[in-house]
Amino acid sequence: MEDQITRITQEIPVRGIAYLMLRRCRAEGLEDVLVREVRALTDLGAREIYAASTDPAVPLVEGAYGPVRLTHVHDMVELERALDGDRPRPQGGLVPEPLTGALGTRWLALYNEAFAAVPNAATYGQEELAERLARPGSCGFVLEGGEPVGIYELDLGSGEIEGIGLKQAVRGRGLGRELLLLAMDLLEQSGYDRCWLQVSTANPAACRLYQKNGFTIRNVRSRWFRTEIEQASCDVEEDGK
Repeated sequence: MEDQITRITQEIPVRGIAYLMLRRCRAEGLEDVLVREVRALTDLGAREIYAASTDPAVPLVEGAYGPVRLTHVHDMVELERALDGDRPRPQGGLVPEPLTGALGTRWLALYNEAFAAVPNAATYGQEELAERLARPGSCGFVLEGGEPVGIYELDLGSGEIEGIGLKQAVRGRGLGRELLLLAMDLLEQSGYDRCWLQVSTANPAACRLYQKNGFTIRNVRSRWFRTEIEQASCDVEEDGK
């Protein structure tokens, strides 16, 4: 069996963070894989490296794998709820405005502001913007008093709320709930009777928001571990001793 390992490096230049996903791995080779990949990502400039396994036969657990130590930091979980008639509805405080090419730069900046501190969030650039512009109706702003205060991103192919976020300046006023309910309405208008989303357990405010509004856990998608490699091991390899 050949190992299938994915390095996610696009956040290294932006936040100094890299992610390592073990999609398939031989159990007897796990330690060697972790040591090799963590060193490689460190050499690429990563200051923080997080690892997860989606191979059910080779789960990661806290502890030492040779010179690499794993510490569990959070889980990515999938939540879902029905888009039924009993669900809460938005109160009209926010108005959606679909993403267009003319507004792309502004949407990109607001997206990256909203998700700057969210665990496992990606920083979007022109490539990601082009992909979203190619999916009409899936992304947009939310306006309050005619001014953009947040964004939404939906997967109209699966009924997923891929992302909702607000500007820092408007948080703490209950607009997060309004934005969530608006995203649910948009998915219902697209023909869905259920919706789902992903959230990190390291984002307790978001978890509480979703659960208070009827979302329940359907699956733990991945468990993430912070990796640390013993400095003595690195020094020995660099000195060739």
